[in-house]
Amino acid sequence: TYLSRNWEYLLMRKIFAVLLLIVIWNSTVPADILAQSERFLGAWTLVKWTNVRDGETFYPYGEDPIGQIVYTESGRMTAVLMPSPVPGEFPSQFVGYWGGFSVQSEAGTVTHHVEGSHSSRMRRTDQVRYFRFEGSDRLVLSPGGDSELTWARVR
Repeated sequence: TYLSRNWEYLLMRKIFAVLLLIVIWNSTVPADILAQSERFLGAWTLVKWTNVRDGETFYPYGEDPIGQIVYTESGRMTAVLMPSPVPGEFPSQFVGYWGGFSVQSEAGTVTHHVEGSHSSRMRRTDQVRYFRFEGSDRLVLSPGGDSELTWARVR
């Protein structure tokens, strides 16, 4: 219905506005860090989030989650993830955080230096993610174990 589409549109506009404000806030970083992080730079949209346990695949935020992660030239990042909204309902789950980032190419990891988050437990922590690129437009991040988040480059 019109009201449910309007609600989803307004929610996405608010999320985009928050992401934009976070990305605008930036800092400078050394040139060698920029060289290592070039492939990450830009905006990525969440394609899927899977966990595998005992050979069975689970989808923590459903099979059609929404989210975006942004990496900037100035060494800043922000991430927002949530299940696909149900029309007329506010999402019951949500992950959002921002801060700096650094790439450890030899280890195959990117570290999100969390400065602010939806969760007080994440604030002022380093969140290490194993990474791999699949072609030029897919980024797979994993906190370890059998959990993977697949992102597609926004063009």
